[in-house]
Amino acid sequence: MSRRLAGPRLRPDLAWQVHQGAAIVYVVWFAVAVPLAVAGLLLEPRWVGWMVLAWFLVLIGFTLALRIADGRRRRAWAEAAGQLGWRVSATEAELLDRWPFPPFDADPKAEVADVTSGRHRGREFWTGRFRHKVGRRELGFDFVDLHVERPLPPLQVLPAGLAPVAAASFLPLPLTVDGLPGQYRLFNGREDHALAVLHPRAVEALADVPAFGFSCEGRRFVAILPAYRDATTALAQLDAACDLLDLMPEQIWRAGEQWAATQSSAD
Repeated sequence: MSRRLAGPRLRPDLAWQVHQGAAIVYVVWFAVAVPLAVAGLLLEPRWVGWMVLAWFLVLIGFTLALRIADGRRRRAWAEAAGQLGWRVSATEAELLDRWPFPPFDADPKAEVADVTSGRHRGREFWTGRFRHKVGRRELGFDFVDLHVERPLPPLQVLPAGLAPVAAASFLPLPLTVDGLPGQYRLFNGREDHALAVLHPRAVEALADVPAFGFSCEGRRFVAILPAYRDATTALAQLDAACDLLDLMPEQIWRAGEQWAATQSSAD
């Protein structure tokens, strides 16, 4: 029996903002600093300055610790990619043109970064980080674009925790999937297609890795994952995404071919 990898401790949107040094970090700092200063004035006014300074140093230490951890994750991934013969690049802007469907088409100023490309289990893939604006917030997630030989119908399925970073402006339909922890939601496509993709064998392949979702349309299949994963988790989720495609039911491929035929006739 395989050991299930632990999921992220923070909700993906909060984790993104914390790692990016967004305003929420400083709001939390001030929310603690103000009552700390008030308590200091009431108890021992001479120590107020030192208490606030100590709390400021905690913020600096926390920020440095995040930067060091992020650097270690990048180095570990670069080392793993190098050993597997994959190519790491800063960005590949042309990837954005491959995804004319949700959630990648909502922000015209979206960017991709930290892209790795190569072959895994016989499939070409591209993986990296997607940054976009959701409302007024700058958010992002990791992606894995896997090559598919036949078209797929439009579909976007996400665990509830990923919705704020990858589908915040869409109204979901709850999905009941036995065997998967947590709630999954359908943001694009047909419910019967989503449930057909998440059949028992596919659920078994997904159950041992932290939850992730996917978006597909035509000859594009993109797994959507929380950012700031370690190399072990990233490799395990890459395998699980390949499993999901390998186990794709024939009825979904046929539905994709029918959808592609209607698009061709419409053009």
